[in-house]
Amino acid sequence: MLKDRRVLLEHDLKIAHERASEMYLDIVVADGDVHSEEYQQMRDQISKLEFDLNIVNQLIHKGHV
Repeated sequence: MLKDRRVLLEHDLKIAHERASEMYLDIVVADGDVHSEEYQQMRDQISKLEFDLNIVNQLIHKGHV
């Protein structure tokens, strides 16, 4: 169960990073605002996914498979 969750989190994190990099490039090229609500929400989502993935990895490492 945890390994399946890890796979899903890794996939979601990859997609979120791709979207964030596109947004960041858009911001840099178009003189946008890195403090925009949309970009900040993306950063928050990535932080939450990374936190969840870290917890899942710790549990797997401790043998809770």
